[in-house]
Amino acid sequence: MFLPSMRFVMRIYWRQFVRNNFDKSSGPNEEAAMKVRKEQKRLLAAEIGAAILQGDYRPGEWLRQIDLEEAFAAKRFDVRSALTQLAASGMVSHVENRGYRVAQPDLTVVREILAIRMLLEVEAATQALPNIGPGELEKIKQTQKIFEDAVARGSKADQANTNAAFHDEIYRHAANQSLARLIVEIRNRARPGPIALWPSNAELQRSAAHHVEIVDAIESRDLAALVAAVRRHIVESGANYPAR
Repeated sequence: MFLPSMRFVMRIYWRQFVRNNFDKSSGPNEEAAMKVRKEQKRLLAAEIGAAILQGDYRPGEWLRQIDLEEAFAAKRFDVRSALTQLAASGMVSHVENRGYRVAQPDLTVVREILAIRMLLEVEAATQALPNIGPGELEKIKQTQKIFEDAVARGSKADQANTNAAFHDEIYRHAANQSLARLIVEIRNRARPGPIALWPSNAELQRSAAHHVEIVDAIESRDLAALVAAVRRHIVESGANYPAR
């Protein structure tokens, strides 16, 4: 009876010894390592998410893991984990057997909201035209030039902000300022991403050309031409649609 009892006591003692001398020293280290690994994955997801938010990847664009590995100097497993986290957050979507792509809004909804924008912005431009004198026109031309400079050498954020500033400078002369504020709200809701993004430099140049048409119509006091230019700009701007 003594020996089995002694073995039992020794097993307990040995487990306690291991727990005290090995688990205590290695446990926190292991936990810390796990925490670091988790934080690294979280940070990578945040880095990729930030790149999406600033327009490095357009809505609907496919995210190739090998490209992300190179762009973020990350391992494949960590990139895959980050994409899984972003998919859970809704920022990207996972398509089985194809991979991950930046989430994009429903194209039907985008078109419906653009139709609303067209109604509102045509009305705002119509109201603004009688209130735009030489001084007001000069400020509008300045915002047009600033956008063109952003097209030539600015960042995506610069392009988005100066584009919005151009339109806001026109619509702030509308008699109904609630209408002008509603336009900003709807414009932000209609946008396929956090900021306005153009799929190519050619699309940026097209938007800049539309701005010239709008300014020319204002300067010539041609309401019909202004209405047509505003409509064309909303319908044809590549920034208003998610990537195909």
